[in-house]
Amino acid sequence: MIPSLEAMKAIDRWRSEEVMVSATTALREWSSVSRRRDLDLDLSDCMDKAASLGLGVALAQPRKVVVLDCDSVLRSNLAALVTVGNVGPENLVHVLLEDASHLSTDGMPIPGLEGIDFVAHARESGYPRTYRFDDLEEFVVSLEEVMAGPGPTFVSLKVVHDREVPDYPSSTLGDSVRTVRATLERDAQGPR
Repeated sequence: MIPSLEAMKAIDRWRSEEVMVSATTALREWSSVSRRRDLDLDLSDCMDKAASLGLGVALAQPRKVVVLDCDSVLRSNLAALVTVGNVGPENLVHVLLEDASHLSTDGMPIPGLEGIDFVAHARESGYPRTYRFDDLEEFVVSLEEVMAGPGPTFVSLKVVHDREVPDYPSSTLGDSVRTVRATLERDAQGPR
């Protein structure tokens, strides 16, 4: 199993100009390590729409978009995999945190979650590139290749969370949309 906070730190070290979309536990951990909060879309006010919002952002602009999702929430919106796979945005990477701890439900198992093969769902939904990692070193060594290729790409990380998960950021989705939009507009204008 991969310590989820270490996976987030590895993604942040790789990241430069990518737009990040995150929700639930992934959002809590991501917001505590991200060095580019001006490019982070925080779904603190809605749970299971990270893949859908990420798709919209990927279609609206050319930058790579990385969706940080959790298994319990993706289960609630599996249809998003089919939509992303059919539309096929080459600039989208969908990273799924699969945790055996069920942290988002305070340790309560979620019925039906254990039997879902999310990588198979993504592949059958049309994601041309799928990966599964349960070892941090293997993930870190493969990170550049995983993120560089044309997407949509689906990455499952078998993770374990720290006992103390960071709090949600204080920003709302509306706040982060305004911030990301301003950053993208400023960057599109180039240096002055």
